Amino acid sequence: MAEFSAPFDGSPITTQVQWSRVARRWGLDGVHAQDPTSTALKVTGSATTTVSVAPGHAFVNGFYYYLDAAKTLNVTANAGGAARVDLVVLRADMAAKKVTAEYKTGGTTAPTLTQVEDGVWEIPLAQCTVSAGSSVVTAANTVDRRYLTGRAVVPAVAGARPPAAKNQLMLDDGQLFVGDGAAWRWLAGVGVQESWYTPVWSAGEWGLGWGAASVNVGHYQVVGRRVDLTIQLQVSGNPAGFPDPIQVTLPPGLPAHATHRAIFTWLLESNNGEGQATGTGVVFPTVSPTRIARLIYPTSTGNTTSSIPGGFSLRTNFPYNIRSGDILTIDGSYWTP
Repeated sequence: MAEFSAPFDGSPITTQVQWSRVARRWGLDGVHAQDPTSTALKVTGSATTTVSVAPGHAFVNGFYYYLDAAKTLNVTANAGGAARVDLVVLRADMAAKKVTAEYKTGGTTAPTLTQVEDGVWEIPLAQCTVSAGSSVVTAANTVDRRYLTGRAVVPAVAGARPPAAKNQLMLDDGQLFVGDGAAWRWLAGVGVQESWYTPVWSAGEWGLGWGAASVNVGHYQVVGRRVDLTIQLQVSGNPAGFPDPIQVTLPPGLPAHATHRAIFTWLLESNNGEGQATGTGVVFPTVSPTRIARLIYPTSTGNTTSSIPGGFSLRTNFPYNIRSGDILTIDGSYWTP
């Protein structure tokens, strides 16, 4: 067994391989560009016997590369009877001690990249197709194959965000943004991973018990300020017939926003011969922001076009006698303050 750590006094980085292994942790292989439309190290076919590599920066196997002016590469003539697929690559060569842009010939398919840690390491810039009997590469026969690498997520000081570089990620007070070149666009916020809680049921001032063997679970996840919630109740008892509407708590510490009503869908499936029912669950902030205060089902004054639609709140015994074997599911999303 061998252990290696560096750089320390008396334990420096002394070889190219050691440097490569360390530097690869700082930056991934690729052209330094935040946007695929960038021309950094982009290859252009000129409809002649050469292709051109634009200026730019890159990392190759932990080594830095910079091209300060366009570089012309010769296209090898295709003496075969079929089209040939070639690559333009950046090649880090340990023996030559340099990184260079090179034209690499293939066959009916593109050549395999050489990637030997302590030898030659290649990454692609472009794929070029050369017709049979030709040494010409056109712009149409040049396909961008650059690996791109850029800056990591940048933190922002409140009130002092950096310019919104295109495709740059920024973290500001727990909120993740992406730059579009002109402004920062929100992507995501700090939330809560998939989690569970035990809902508390009530009817007015009375607590509701659904039986000792009941299944009563709430399953939720928080994305930014939005809470996705499913409540599943499988009844094993026969609670009393309370006159007040059924209510159930939201996940602890995650109240609904007080400026609007949150809406859910509920489904009651009776295993006691009373069929199915569905309706809307509502959080009334004026009643409580911490629970679903009503499970409303649709009603009507009749079955004609002049009948007036309406709704009533579900109770333990009306219009269904909720008892052992029945299943009630509530599903939806709401916003926190």
